[in-house]
Amino acid sequence: MFKYLLKKEFTLIFRDIHALLVLFIMPTLFILIMSLALKNSYSNTIDVKLKVAIITKENNEKIQTLISDINNSSFFETKYQLIKEDTKELLYDKNYDFIISIDSLYLDKIKNNDKEFKIEIFTKPDSQQQKIELLKSLIVNSSKTTILKEFLSMQNIDSKTLTNLNEVIDTNIIYKNENIVLKPTSVQQSVPAWLVFSMFFILIPISNTFINEKNFGTINRIRSINVSLLPILISKIFPYYLINQIQVIFMILVGIYIVPLLGGDKLEILGNYSMIFLVSSIVSISSISFALLIANISKTTEEATTYGGVSNIILAALGGIMVPKFVMPQFMQEATNFSPMSWALESFLEVFVRGGDFSDISSYVYRMLFFAIICLVIAYILLKKRS
Repeated sequence: MFKYLLKKEFTLIFRDIHALLVLFIMPTLFILIMSLALKNSYSNTIDVKLKVAIITKENNEKIQTLISDINNSSFFETKYQLIKEDTKELLYDKNYDFIISIDSLYLDKIKNNDKEFKIEIFTKPDSQQQKIELLKSLIVNSSKTTILKEFLSMQNIDSKTLTNLNEVIDTNIIYKNENIVLKPTSVQQSVPAWLVFSMFFILIPISNTFINEKNFGTINRIRSINVSLLPILISKIFPYYLINQIQVIFMILVGIYIVPLLGGDKLEILGNYSMIFLVSSIVSISSISFALLIANISKTTEEATTYGGVSNIILAALGGIMVPKFVMPQFMQEATNFSPMSWALESFLEVFVRGGDFSDISSYVYRMLFFAIICLVIAYILLKKRS
Protein backbone atom coordinates (compact mmCIF):
# COMPACT_ATOMS: atom_id res chain seq x y z
CA MET A 1 0.00 0.00 0.00
CA PHE A 2 2.86 2.38 0.82
CA LYS A 3 4.17 2.27 -2.76
CA TYR A 4 0.76 3.38 -4.03
CA LEU A 5 0.81 6.28 -1.61
CA LEU A 6 4.21 7.26 -3.01
CA LYS A 7 2.93 6.90 -6.57
CA LYS A 8 0.04 9.23 -5.71
CA GLU A 9 2.45 11.82 -4.29
CA PHE A 10 4.72 11.78 -7.34
CA THR A 11 1.68 12.08 -9.61
CA LEU A 12 0.47 15.16 -7.71
CA ILE A 13 3.93 16.69 -7.80
CA PHE A 14 4.39 16.35 -11.55
CA ARG A 15 0.92 17.71 -12.21
CA ASP A 16 2.01 21.01 -10.66
CA ILE A 17 5.11 21.56 -12.80
CA HIS A 18 4.94 25.34 -12.32
CA ALA A 19 5.44 24.99 -8.57
CA LEU A 20 8.44 22.74 -9.22
CA LEU A 21 10.00 25.31 -11.54
CA VAL A 22 9.60 28.02 -8.90
CA LEU A 23 11.53 25.87 -6.41
CA PHE A 24 14.53 25.98 -8.77
CA ILE A 25 14.24 29.27 -10.66
CA MET A 26 13.61 31.54 -7.67
CA PRO A 27 16.66 30.51 -5.58
CA THR A 28 18.83 30.47 -8.72
CA LEU A 29 18.00 34.12 -9.37
CA PHE A 30 18.61 35.02 -5.73
CA ILE A 31 22.00 33.26 -5.78
CA LEU A 32 23.06 35.09 -8.94
CA ILE A 33 21.86 38.50 -7.74
CA MET A 34 23.18 38.29 -4.18
CA SER A 35 26.51 36.72 -5.14
CA LEU A 36 27.22 39.67 -7.42
CA ALA A 37 25.72 42.28 -5.08
CA LEU A 38 27.75 41.12 -2.06
CA LYS A 39 30.97 40.46 -3.95
CA ASN A 40 32.71 43.58 -2.62
CA SER A 41 31.65 42.86 0.96
CA TYR A 42 33.96 39.82 0.99
CA SER A 43 36.77 41.44 -1.00
CA ASN A 44 39.68 43.65 0.02
CA THR A 45 38.92 45.95 -2.90
CA ILE A 46 35.83 47.35 -4.63
CA ASP A 47 35.15 47.53 -8.35
CA VAL A 48 34.25 51.24 -8.29
CA LYS A 49 36.26 53.34 -5.87
CA LEU A 50 34.59 56.14 -3.90
CA LYS A 51 35.37 59.60 -5.31
CA VAL A 52 36.97 62.08 -2.93
CA ALA A 53 37.47 65.78 -3.66
CA ILE A 54 39.92 67.87 -1.67
CA ILE A 55 39.09 71.54 -1.17
CA THR A 56 42.02 73.74 -0.21
CA LYS A 57 43.42 77.16 -1.04
CA GLU A 58 46.78 75.99 -2.30
CA ASN A 59 48.11 72.83 -3.87
CA ASN A 60 51.44 72.11 -2.22
CA GLU A 61 53.68 69.12 -1.57
CA LYS A 62 51.91 68.17 1.66
CA ILE A 63 48.50 68.19 -0.02
CA GLN A 64 49.92 66.05 -2.82
CA THR A 65 51.20 63.59 -0.22
CA LEU A 66 47.71 63.35 1.27
CA ILE A 67 46.21 62.83 -2.19
CA SER A 68 48.74 60.09 -2.89
CA ASP A 69 48.00 58.31 0.40
CA ILE A 70 44.25 58.39 -0.28
CA ASN A 71 44.76 57.08 -3.82
CA ASN A 72 46.85 54.21 -2.47
CA SER A 73 43.78 53.00 -0.59
CA SER A 74 41.72 50.19 -2.06
CA PHE A 75 38.47 52.08 -1.48
CA PHE A 76 39.02 55.75 -2.40
CA GLU A 77 40.36 57.82 -5.27
CA THR A 78 41.16 61.52 -5.41
CA LYS A 79 41.52 62.61 -9.01
CA TYR A 80 41.53 66.37 -8.47
CA GLN A 81 42.78 68.99 -6.06
CA LEU A 82 40.06 71.63 -6.17
CA ILE A 83 39.87 75.33 -5.34
CA LYS A 84 36.97 75.92 -2.96
CA GLU A 85 33.64 75.17 -4.57
CA ASP A 86 30.11 74.59 -3.33
CA THR A 87 30.08 71.26 -1.46
CA LYS A 88 26.47 70.46 -2.36
CA GLU A 89 27.23 70.90 -6.04
CA LEU A 90 30.25 68.63 -5.80
CA LEU A 91 28.30 65.92 -3.99
CA TYR A 92 25.08 65.91 -5.99
CA ASP A 93 25.93 67.38 -9.40
CA LYS A 94 29.47 66.08 -9.87
CA ASN A 95 28.74 62.85 -7.93
CA TYR A 96 31.59 62.94 -5.45
CA ASP A 97 31.14 60.65 -2.45
CA PHE A 98 33.25 62.67 -0.02
CA ILE A 99 34.57 66.24 0.16
CA ILE A 100 37.57 67.03 2.37
CA SER A 101 37.95 70.69 3.28
CA ILE A 102 41.47 71.19 4.58
CA ASP A 103 43.94 74.01 5.13
CA SER A 104 46.91 73.78 2.75
CA LEU A 105 49.19 74.30 5.79
CA TYR A 106 47.34 71.72 7.88
CA LEU A 107 50.51 69.94 9.03
CA ASP A 108 51.98 73.15 10.39
CA LYS A 109 48.77 73.84 12.30
CA ILE A 110 48.85 70.31 13.73
CA LYS A 111 52.47 70.71 14.82
CA ASN A 112 51.72 74.10 16.36
CA ASN A 113 48.75 72.63 18.25
CA ASP A 114 46.33 75.15 16.75
CA LYS A 115 43.11 74.90 18.78
CA GLU A 116 40.99 76.49 16.04
CA PHE A 117 42.17 74.14 13.33
CA LYS A 118 39.70 71.61 11.85
CA ILE A 119 39.50 69.22 8.92
CA GLU A 120 35.95 68.90 7.61
CA ILE A 121 34.49 65.96 5.69
CA PHE A 122 31.25 66.42 3.75
CA THR A 123 29.24 63.47 2.47
CA LYS A 124 25.73 62.30 1.61
CA PRO A 125 23.23 61.04 4.23
CA ASP A 126 23.38 57.45 2.96
CA SER A 127 27.17 57.06 3.26
CA GLN A 128 28.29 54.08 5.32
CA GLN A 129 29.74 55.01 8.70
CA GLN A 130 32.52 52.45 8.17
CA LYS A 131 33.68 54.26 5.03
CA ILE A 132 33.63 57.63 6.84
CA GLU A 133 35.74 56.22 9.66
CA LEU A 134 38.12 54.64 7.15
CA LEU A 135 38.61 57.97 5.37
CA LYS A 136 39.25 59.68 8.72
CA SER A 137 41.80 57.01 9.55
CA LEU A 138 43.59 57.57 6.22
CA ILE A 139 43.86 61.32 6.88
CA VAL A 140 45.15 60.75 10.43
CA ASN A 141 47.70 58.12 9.39
CA SER A 142 48.91 60.20 6.46
CA SER A 143 49.40 63.22 8.73
CA LYS A 144 51.18 61.22 11.44
CA THR A 145 53.47 59.52 8.94
CA THR A 146 54.43 62.76 7.19
CA ILE A 147 55.17 64.55 10.48
CA LEU A 148 57.19 61.60 11.77
CA LYS A 149 59.20 61.43 8.56
CA GLU A 150 60.09 65.12 8.93
CA PHE A 151 61.20 64.51 12.50
CA LEU A 152 63.35 61.51 11.53
CA SER A 153 64.89 63.47 8.71
CA MET A 154 65.85 66.26 11.11
CA GLN A 155 67.52 63.67 13.32
CA ASN A 156 69.36 62.16 10.34
CA ILE A 157 67.48 58.88 10.82
CA ASP A 158 66.58 56.81 7.75
CA SER A 159 62.79 56.76 7.39
CA LYS A 160 62.79 54.03 4.76
CA THR A 161 61.59 51.40 7.27
CA LEU A 162 58.69 53.65 8.22
CA THR A 163 57.76 54.11 4.56
CA ASN A 164 57.73 50.35 3.98
CA LEU A 165 56.16 49.46 7.32
CA ASN A 166 52.98 48.15 5.70
CA GLU A 167 55.02 45.64 3.70
CA VAL A 168 56.58 44.03 6.77
CA ILE A 169 53.21 43.36 8.45
CA ASP A 170 52.02 39.86 7.54
CA THR A 171 48.49 38.58 7.91
CA ASN A 172 48.31 34.91 8.92
CA ILE A 173 45.02 33.02 8.58
CA ILE A 174 44.48 30.01 10.84
CA TYR A 175 42.14 27.42 9.34
CA LYS A 176 40.12 25.03 11.44
CA ASN A 177 41.05 22.23 9.06
CA GLU A 178 44.62 22.57 7.80
CA ASN A 179 43.79 20.55 4.70
CA ILE A 180 41.19 23.10 3.65
CA VAL A 181 42.59 26.49 2.63
CA LEU A 182 39.68 28.46 1.23
CA LYS A 183 39.12 32.21 0.96
CA PRO A 184 35.54 33.23 1.89
CA THR A 185 33.59 34.76 -1.00
CA SER A 186 30.07 36.10 -1.50
CA VAL A 187 28.99 32.99 -3.40
CA GLN A 188 29.85 30.83 -0.39
CA GLN A 189 27.34 32.84 1.61
CA SER A 190 24.71 33.11 -1.12
CA VAL A 191 24.55 29.47 -2.24
CA PRO A 192 23.98 27.93 1.23
CA ALA A 193 21.68 30.80 2.27
CA TRP A 194 19.28 30.67 -0.67
CA LEU A 195 19.55 26.90 -0.83
CA VAL A 196 18.17 26.74 2.72
CA PHE A 197 15.44 29.22 1.80
CA SER A 198 14.43 27.21 -1.27
CA MET A 199 14.32 23.98 0.75
CA PHE A 200 11.96 25.60 3.27
CA PHE A 201 9.98 27.16 0.42
CA ILE A 202 8.82 23.63 -0.44
CA LEU A 203 6.19 24.39 2.20
CA ILE A 204 3.94 25.96 -0.46
CA PRO A 205 3.44 22.93 -2.79
CA ILE A 206 3.26 20.48 0.13
CA SER A 207 0.63 22.45 2.03
CA ASN A 208 -1.45 23.12 -1.09
CA THR A 209 -1.65 19.47 -2.14
CA PHE A 210 -2.20 18.28 1.43
CA ILE A 211 -5.05 20.73 2.09
CA ASN A 212 -6.71 19.85 -1.23
CA GLU A 213 -6.55 16.17 -0.26
CA LYS A 214 -8.20 16.93 3.08
CA ASN A 215 -10.90 19.09 1.51
CA PHE A 216 -11.66 16.61 -1.26
CA GLY A 217 -11.87 13.73 1.21
CA THR A 218 -8.90 11.86 -0.29
CA ILE A 219 -7.32 11.19 3.11
CA ASN A 220 -10.59 9.87 4.53
CA ARG A 221 -11.02 7.51 1.56
CA ILE A 222 -7.48 6.18 2.04
CA ARG A 223 -8.17 5.65 5.75
CA SER A 224 -11.35 3.75 4.90
CA ILE A 225 -9.18 0.90 3.54
CA ASN A 226 -7.42 0.52 6.92
CA VAL A 227 -4.43 2.78 6.24
CA SER A 228 -3.30 4.66 9.33
CA LEU A 229 -2.40 8.32 9.36
CA LEU A 230 1.33 7.77 9.98
CA PRO A 231 2.07 6.15 6.57
CA ILE A 232 0.11 8.96 4.94
CA LEU A 233 2.35 11.54 6.60
CA ILE A 234 5.54 9.62 5.84
CA SER A 235 4.56 9.22 2.19
CA LYS A 236 4.60 13.01 1.97
CA ILE A 237 8.21 13.17 3.11
CA PHE A 238 10.02 10.91 0.64
CA PRO A 239 9.07 12.58 -2.72
CA TYR A 240 9.83 16.07 -1.46
CA TYR A 241 13.01 14.83 0.16
CA LEU A 242 14.19 13.78 -3.31
CA ILE A 243 13.25 17.20 -4.70
CA ASN A 244 15.28 18.88 -1.94
CA GLN A 245 18.35 16.82 -2.80
CA ILE A 246 18.00 17.74 -6.47
CA GLN A 247 17.80 21.38 -5.34
CA VAL A 248 21.06 20.98 -3.43
CA ILE A 249 22.89 19.57 -6.45
CA PHE A 250 21.39 22.16 -8.80
CA MET A 251 22.25 25.16 -6.60
CA ILE A 252 25.82 23.93 -6.09
CA LEU A 253 26.24 23.60 -9.86
CA VAL A 254 24.89 27.14 -10.29
CA GLY A 255 27.52 28.41 -7.85
CA ILE A 256 30.31 26.50 -9.58
CA TYR A 257 29.48 27.17 -13.24
CA ILE A 258 26.89 29.96 -13.69
CA VAL A 259 27.97 32.62 -11.17
CA PRO A 260 31.55 32.88 -12.57
CA LEU A 261 30.15 33.44 -16.08
CA LEU A 262 28.49 36.64 -14.80
CA GLY A 263 31.65 37.96 -13.16
CA GLY A 264 31.15 36.52 -9.68
CA ASP A 265 33.38 34.22 -7.67
CA LYS A 266 33.35 30.48 -8.25
CA LEU A 267 31.92 28.29 -5.52
CA GLU A 268 34.64 26.08 -4.08
CA ILE A 269 33.82 23.13 -1.87
CA LEU A 270 36.75 21.43 -0.21
CA GLY A 271 34.74 19.89 2.61
CA ASN A 272 33.39 16.40 3.05
CA TYR A 273 30.61 15.58 0.57
CA SER A 274 29.10 13.04 2.93
CA MET A 275 28.73 15.85 5.48
CA ILE A 276 26.96 17.96 2.85
CA PHE A 277 24.57 15.06 2.21
CA LEU A 278 23.96 14.69 5.96
CA VAL A 279 23.21 18.38 6.40
CA SER A 280 20.98 18.54 3.33
CA SER A 281 19.04 15.49 4.57
CA ILE A 282 18.45 16.96 8.03
CA VAL A 283 17.46 20.34 6.59
CA SER A 284 15.09 18.61 4.18
CA ILE A 285 13.36 16.63 6.94
CA SER A 286 13.03 19.80 9.01
CA SER A 287 11.56 21.85 6.16
CA ILE A 288 9.09 19.11 5.16
CA SER A 289 7.99 18.59 8.77
CA PHE A 290 7.43 22.32 9.15
CA ALA A 291 5.42 22.30 5.90
CA LEU A 292 3.21 19.47 7.19
CA LEU A 293 2.61 21.41 10.40
CA ILE A 294 1.51 24.51 8.47
CA ALA A 295 -0.67 22.34 6.22
CA ASN A 296 -2.50 20.91 9.24
CA ILE A 297 -2.89 24.27 10.96
CA SER A 298 -4.37 25.86 7.84
CA LYS A 299 -7.89 25.17 6.62
CA THR A 300 -7.51 26.57 3.11
CA THR A 301 -4.70 26.88 0.58
CA GLU A 302 -4.91 30.66 0.94
CA GLU A 303 -4.25 30.37 4.67
CA ALA A 304 -1.37 27.98 4.05
CA THR A 305 0.20 30.31 1.51
CA THR A 306 -0.15 33.26 3.89
CA TYR A 307 1.08 31.45 7.01
CA GLY A 308 3.84 29.68 5.13
CA GLY A 309 5.03 32.71 3.19
CA VAL A 310 5.10 35.01 6.22
CA SER A 311 6.76 32.45 8.50
CA ASN A 312 9.41 31.60 5.90
CA ILE A 313 10.26 35.27 5.36
CA ILE A 314 10.50 35.91 9.12
CA LEU A 315 12.66 32.82 9.68
CA ALA A 316 14.86 33.81 6.72
CA ALA A 317 15.27 37.38 7.96
CA LEU A 318 16.15 36.16 11.46
CA GLY A 319 18.33 33.34 10.18
CA GLY A 320 20.88 35.37 8.23
CA ILE A 321 19.48 34.34 4.84
CA MET A 322 18.50 37.75 3.51
CA VAL A 323 21.17 39.70 5.38
CA PRO A 324 24.48 38.04 6.34
CA LYS A 325 24.74 37.48 10.06
CA PHE A 326 28.06 39.30 10.40
CA VAL A 327 26.54 42.67 9.38
CA MET A 328 23.72 42.43 11.94
CA PRO A 329 23.83 44.27 15.29
CA GLN A 330 24.58 42.14 18.35
CA PHE A 331 20.97 41.65 19.50
CA MET A 332 19.97 40.50 16.00
CA GLN A 333 22.84 38.02 15.90
CA GLU A 334 21.59 36.58 19.18
CA ALA A 335 18.05 36.37 17.77
CA THR A 336 19.27 34.15 14.90
CA ASN A 337 19.75 31.34 17.42
CA PHE A 338 15.97 30.86 17.43
CA SER A 339 15.58 30.34 13.66
CA PRO A 340 15.78 26.84 12.14
CA MET A 341 17.05 28.46 8.95
CA SER A 342 20.00 29.83 10.94
CA TRP A 343 20.84 26.34 12.20
CA ALA A 344 20.66 25.04 8.64
CA LEU A 345 22.75 27.89 7.23
CA GLU A 346 25.44 27.59 9.90
CA SER A 347 25.65 23.85 9.25
CA PHE A 348 26.17 24.41 5.53
CA LEU A 349 28.72 27.17 6.15
CA GLU A 350 30.67 24.93 8.51
CA VAL A 351 30.98 22.36 5.73
CA PHE A 352 31.28 24.70 2.70
CA VAL A 353 33.64 27.33 4.11
CA ARG A 354 35.25 26.16 7.33
CA GLY A 355 35.79 22.49 6.58
CA GLY A 356 34.11 21.43 9.79
CA ASP A 357 33.27 17.87 10.80
CA PHE A 358 30.24 16.43 12.61
CA SER A 359 31.35 17.73 16.00
CA ASP A 360 31.17 21.27 14.60
CA ILE A 361 27.59 20.92 13.39
CA SER A 362 26.22 18.41 15.88
CA SER A 363 24.42 21.03 17.99
CA TYR A 364 22.67 22.41 14.87
CA VAL A 365 21.80 18.90 13.66
CA TYR A 366 20.23 17.96 16.99
CA ARG A 367 18.23 21.20 17.08
CA MET A 368 16.89 20.60 13.57
CA LEU A 369 15.98 17.00 14.37
CA PHE A 370 14.18 18.09 17.53
CA PHE A 371 12.39 20.81 15.55
CA ALA A 372 11.36 18.23 12.92
CA ILE A 373 10.06 15.77 15.52
CA ILE A 374 8.02 18.45 17.29
CA CYS A 375 6.49 19.61 13.99
CA LEU A 376 5.63 16.05 12.93
CA VAL A 377 4.08 15.16 16.29
CA ILE A 378 1.89 18.27 16.31
CA ALA A 379 0.94 17.71 12.65
CA TYR A 380 -0.02 14.10 13.44
CA ILE A 381 -2.11 15.14 16.46
CA LEU A 382 -3.95 17.82 14.47
CA LEU A 383 -4.57 15.48 11.54
CA LYS A 384 -5.85 12.72 13.79
CA LYS A 385 -8.10 15.13 15.67
CA ARG A 386 -9.66 16.53 12.49
CA SER A 387 -10.03 13.10 10.88
